[in-house]
Amino acid sequence: MSKIQSFGSGVYELELTVPVRSTKFQPGQFLHLTLDDFDPTSGWWPESRVFSIASEPKQTFVTIVYSVKGNYTKRMEDELVVGKKIWIKLPYGDFVIQEKDTPLVLVAGGTGVSPYWPFLLKPRETGAVHLFYGVREENHILFFDKIQILKSQKWFHLHLMVENGSVKDLPYKAGRLSVSEIKNELGEKFDLADFYLSGPPVMIKTFKNDLTSLGIMDSKVHIDEWE
Repeated sequence: MSKIQSFGSGVYELELTVPVRSTKFQPGQFLHLTLDDFDPTSGWWPESRVFSIASEPKQTFVTIVYSVKGNYTKRMEDELVVGKKIWIKLPYGDFVIQEKDTPLVLVAGGTGVSPYWPFLLKPRETGAVHLFYGVREENHILFFDKIQILKSQKWFHLHLMVENGSVKDLPYKAGRLSVSEIKNELGEKFDLADFYLSGPPVMIKTFKNDLTSLGIMDSKVHIDEWE
């Protein structure tokens, strides 16, 4: 464990140095993390939790973000300190963001923004990527510095929704993120876009149903589901 950053309200960013030359995964995939001892010769993997990878591939570290919501993540909050050695395994998942000629709409609620960063940090010159990001308040905005850098890129379009309070140095709207808000912002591009959904399960279910009701085909809606 090389870095721990707290965002308040039980939300943390962790940076883990890995004992390999570089990490290999595709943007959108996740890893398993366990707090318990693991013997690679036993073939038995202990209890663990899964977290989206928020750093770029081919690095000597991986970054994840988690929110304290149960006994295991409470253990993480209590037990993880800089310098502690823990076991992870990766990569997993098929929530892989594909480059397309059509607009890409990345929808994130809270820590659900994490799997998008390996994709957003890739250099690109063309295309249109819309990040619709909903948070409760300013201090819950993850990767604030990276967003500030990206907002100057012509291909990147930030749509930040904040439920409480105001935000300095980033454009935002007050309120809760919704499919109707996304449709209003995209206009005629709405029917052409591919949608990626990441966030709390209730949010994902609601957004998926709302997109379907507006005529968006299932093949154009991609959900961050961990199995």
